[in-house]
Amino acid sequence: MIRNFTFFVPVKLVFGEGKLEAAGEEAKAYGKKALVVTTGDFFIKTGLVDRLKAILKKSGVEAFHYWDVSPNPLNTEIDAAAAFAKKNGCELCIGLGGGSAIDTAKAAAIVLGHGRPIWDFCTGATAAPITAKTLPIIAITTTAGTGSEGTQWSVITNKAVKEKPGIGSDHTFAKVAIVDPELMVSMPPRTTASTGFDALAHSIEAYTSTLSTPITDLYCEQAIRLIGKYLRRAVKDGADKEARNGMAYANTLAGFSIAVGIVTVCHGLAHSVGGIANTTHGECLAAMTPQTMRFSMRGNPDKFKNIGMFLRDEPANLGQDRLEDSVREVERLIADAGLANGLGKQGVKESDIEAIADGVIRYMGGSIAIDPMNPGKKDLVEILKKSM
Repeated sequence: MIRNFTFFVPVKLVFGEGKLEAAGEEAKAYGKKALVVTTGDFFIKTGLVDRLKAILKKSGVEAFHYWDVSPNPLNTEIDAAAAFAKKNGCELCIGLGGGSAIDTAKAAAIVLGHGRPIWDFCTGATAAPITAKTLPIIAITTTAGTGSEGTQWSVITNKAVKEKPGIGSDHTFAKVAIVDPELMVSMPPRTTASTGFDALAHSIEAYTSTLSTPITDLYCEQAIRLIGKYLRRAVKDGADKEARNGMAYANTLAGFSIAVGIVTVCHGLAHSVGGIANTTHGECLAAMTPQTMRFSMRGNPDKFKNIGMFLRDEPANLGQDRLEDSVREVERLIADAGLANGLGKQGVKESDIEAIADGVIRYMGGSIAIDPMNPGKKDLVEILKKSM
C-alpha cells in the first residue's frame, strides 16, 4: 500500500538544447530589471553573459551583472550582490551558472525582499522567516550536478563562524528553471566529474532518506541509472551531446528529489567540512559517500542494494546483489571519474574532525535526523576518520 505523502516542487522547467533563448520571454513576466549573478568572470570571457543580456533585452528586460562571487558563496558576497541589485532597481534575480551562482541569486532575492542581511536567515531556530516577500528567481544552470535550479535550497558560507548551512522555504523555488545541455559542453572534465557526483549523491541520499516518496523514488532511480550510463562519457568527452543531455536530465531529476526527500548524513558532513576547509563540494562528497553508505545501509538494506543495480542499469534483483556490491559500484565510478581523493588530500586535517562533527549536529541536524541510521557524534567522527 502507498503511504501518505506530499510532493511540492513549484518550478516551471524549460529543458532542451537551445532553450537559453527562452530566458527573455520567461523573465519579462516578473519585471523589467534583472540581477544576473555569475561566479567570477568566466562567462564574460566566453560571451555567455552578453548573449543572455541580448536575449533579455529583446524581451524588454535590462540586465545588471554581478560576478564577485566565490565557488562557496559567502554571506558578505550575497549582501553585496543584493546591495548592487537594489541600487539598480532590480525586480528579479537570475542565477547563471552552477549551484554557486544560483544559490547566490536565491539568497540575494531573500535579502532584497526582506531588507535584512542574509545571515539573519541562517541562524537555525532563531532565524528570520523567509516569506513571500522574496523576489522572483530564475535559474539557468550551466552544470549537471548541484540541482539548485529545482530546489528551494541556498547554501551559504560564513567564514567568521566557520559554518555552511543550507536555507530555503517554499518561497525560494525558482519560478523558472532553464536547463540547456548546450551550456554544459564547455565544462572542464574535473568540474563535470565533481558536479556529476553531486547529482549522484543527491539521488542516493533522497532515495534512502526517511522523507522519500514514491515520486522521488522514481526520479532517483532514473537519475542514478543515467549517471551510471553517462558520467564517465561526459568526463571523457565534453562534446558528447548524448552524455551531456543525459547528465543534464539526471541532475534535474535529482534536484527535484532533494526538494522533497532532502539530503542525509553525507551532505550534512560535506556542509560542515566546507565551513572549515575550502573543499570542492562534489569531491568532498566523493570522499565520504562510500563510508556513509556503509554506515547507513543497515537502516534500509533493500534500497541500498538497488543502488548498485541502478548504476549498472540492471533490473532490481535483491536476491543476487549484496549491500557491499552497491558501495563497490559507487567506488568504481569515483575512480573512473578521477575523484578518488580522501579528505586529507583536500585540505582537511585530523584536528578538524571534532569540529566538523560538532558542526553537523549544531546546524545540519536535519540531515542526520532523516538518515536511515540517524548517526550520533561518535558515528560522524568514525565516518570522517575512514574518509581521510
